[in-house]
Amino acid sequence: MSHCINKSRNTMKYKQIRIPSPHPRHQFMEWYDSTSFGQTLRDSESSYLLNTLNHTYYQRILQVGRLGTETDYIPEEFLRNFCLIVDEENEHPSMVNTVIAKTDEWPIACESVDTLIIPHLIEFEAEPQRILNEAERVLKPEGRLYVLGFNPWSISRLLHFRQKSPSPWKQNFVSRSQVADWLHLLKFETEFSAGFGLPFFPALIEPQSTWQRSIASLTPVYSIKAIKRTWTFIPMQQSWVASPGLVTGQAMSPPIMHNANE
Repeated sequence: MSHCINKSRNTMKYKQIRIPSPHPRHQFMEWYDSTSFGQTLRDSESSYLLNTLNHTYYQRILQVGRLGTETDYIPEEFLRNFCLIVDEENEHPSMVNTVIAKTDEWPIACESVDTLIIPHLIEFEAEPQRILNEAERVLKPEGRLYVLGFNPWSISRLLHFRQKSPSPWKQNFVSRSQVADWLHLLKFETEFSAGFGLPFFPALIEPQSTWQRSIASLTPVYSIKAIKRTWTFIPMQQSWVASPGLVTGQAMSPPIMHNANE
């Protein structure tokens, strides 16, 4: 009997349980909250959003992905019209209306949002265009979109300079021009709103001159402001419409030329 028990124990197989790795953006948020450069960047982005959003009453504001400083750039009187989408329950901050959902499938009605904020989200998603498609779906016509992203051409060198090591989180940085191209296909009108994150250098808000735009394009973080446009296509009509009352040119005889000597 004991021999049978030992044999069954020896042949017993254990199923391996794989613990899913945290979402890359969660690792980014740990860096964002705990490192000196992350905190400096957080303060710069909060200040930019506070001075750029232009809040109005009865305006519905949606943000997908937390920054942790929402109450710094959303004044208290506008918090009742502000909603934050996160993908985990323990992520939501206090005093903020929070919805738990997938970051690329939002339980929000079509054309119901006036202002949408997407902070550092598309660079951590496998299909970033799906997020922009959702943005086009939920925004009202003439609604405003703000996208914060990392510049793929400078962030790695800056993090190496600041931390003496590469970034601790996986990412797929998307350039500002690529995001703008995707938004143009969705009928958004875009503008280069800001560039910031350089050490000992102020943020460049709405760069105008060639020099400012050149410097801003090299900063590790950019912001794109976009407006959802709607156009009504008017079909082209023919400039000449045949009518039964008109005589066609083929029915008319050519003029008869008379000799002046006759």
